[in-house]
Amino acid sequence: MSGNNPSTASPLNPDEQDKLRELTTQSWNLELAISGVAMFAILQLPDLLESAFSYIRYNYMTQTEGATVMLPSMVYSLIRATCHVLFAAFLANFVMRAFWVGLVGLLAVFPSGIHYDRIPFSTPYTQQRLADEFGPLDRYILWLDKRCNIVFALAFQFVFLLVVVAILYLLGLLVYLVVQPNVTPNVWFGVKIALGILMALFLLTSILLSQKKIKDTPRGTQLNYQFTKVGRLMMLGMYKHSAYVTNTFYTNIRPGKLLQTAAIFIIVFFGVFFLEYANDISRTSGRMPLFNSRHLYSARVDSLYIEPTAYDNQRPEGAFVSTASIQSDVIREPYLRLFIAYPKALDTKLRQVVPEPVWSDTLSRQARRQQRAIWSNQQINRLIRITVNDSTYTQPNLLFTKAGVQEQHGWQTVMVPGNLKTGHNLLRVALQDPRKKEADELVAIPFWYVPEP
Repeated sequence: MSGNNPSTASPLNPDEQDKLRELTTQSWNLELAISGVAMFAILQLPDLLESAFSYIRYNYMTQTEGATVMLPSMVYSLIRATCHVLFAAFLANFVMRAFWVGLVGLLAVFPSGIHYDRIPFSTPYTQQRLADEFGPLDRYILWLDKRCNIVFALAFQFVFLLVVVAILYLLGLLVYLVVQPNVTPNVWFGVKIALGILMALFLLTSILLSQKKIKDTPRGTQLNYQFTKVGRLMMLGMYKHSAYVTNTFYTNIRPGKLLQTAAIFIIVFFGVFFLEYANDISRTSGRMPLFNSRHLYSARVDSLYIEPTAYDNQRPEGAFVSTASIQSDVIREPYLRLFIAYPKALDTKLRQVVPEPVWSDTLSRQARRQQRAIWSNQQINRLIRITVNDSTYTQPNLLFTKAGVQEQHGWQTVMVPGNLKTGHNLLRVALQDPRKKEADELVAIPFWYVPEP
């Protein structure tokens, strides 16, 4: 047995038991402090998550579809739901423990507690029923203390869950946002098949080793225990710490009551998760109203939809430009100031379309940087196709820039179209892949030209 692991074979000596009892009786003040600090930290976490997720959404979820979009949104909502439940748990502990402190102070003032036979305006029968129903004050204080300890332990179980989910989130992003774009579709399909097979084998093995005929044999018992170690890996180092809490509940609470409590928690947790995910989808994908749809309303076509972030005068401060933007929805000047965003998802596509040439080793580092800058500018001006109404700009003279407080990477140009018409106009931005005949449209921005008199 390792010296780092507690062992049931070495119980605490009397001095250690007294020390543990002393720590237990004095833990309430630490619970109050930890709960307060934890609630403050949890309140700060959503803003940090929103900032990080906004960066991920812009850089990796634009120009993408499928699991690459769904996975980050689902896990982001899962983390937020966990934060809500965690905050509620710490808040419940804080309120219960503060109430407990008040009752302890009250008992110190009135050591004899409640005298039910002295309750005014009540009959002896009522006094006896109240005494039987509520019991003495000190017993209620002890009962409340136990409940506070249970809620506090459960709150840290949520902390362990949040840490594991966050780590799995990062691993999932690493796979979907880094590995997938850099392998061929056939390789990625093989990876998904392999992961599916491994998951199916894991579930099948779990079912087989749980069968009583196999589990009761000496060899089956060993295999069942070894298989549980595989499941521990999914806890990413949190299994040992959470197991002390979990196993304590398992061995001290009736299975039926424990199952009922777990079912209530799962229903509440996933209810919060569903609401958070639906809210995130409605907020980030304004074109997909889930609970506020209309019969004759469809925002699937860019040219038929006004996207506020596509206009500099309507975009909230600090918000990312989703694809491209112009100065206003109503243009008074005879020119268009166009900004085209350059997220990393688009960068992945551009790397496939235009591989970087091999530069001469005889050039200095500064010279190579200059040549690469000129080459990249030439390539993007060749690939980006801008159309205003029926006129196409094959060489839009795009220049590199950083826009807004987010310093968003992209290209900017100023165009003076000669075919602007008073009223409705349409600007389209497309990517012309040399390997394709048709250009891939990135965005279509409607605007109105009202020249100054």
